[in-house]
Amino acid sequence: MYVCICNAYRDAEIREAARTGLRCAHKAYAALGGEPRCGRCLPAAQELIDREHDAPGALAAPVVEPPGARAG
Repeated sequence: MYVCICNAYRDAEIREAARTGLRCAHKAYAALGGEPRCGRCLPAAQELIDREHDAPGALAAPVVEPPGARAG
């Protein structure tokens, strides 16, 4: 199902962004390569993200290293 018509983002894409540790719809959109345009979808996108993090088996606090991070 489409969540964001302006950017053609589907619920599966939003959920996948949440699984990487993102907890904010704005950051999820940025990770998908865009940004909110009209903004009407943000509450629905945020709800999907929140549900993904509250789902049974979800990591309490996933650790995601930013691109280019060095182990050390």
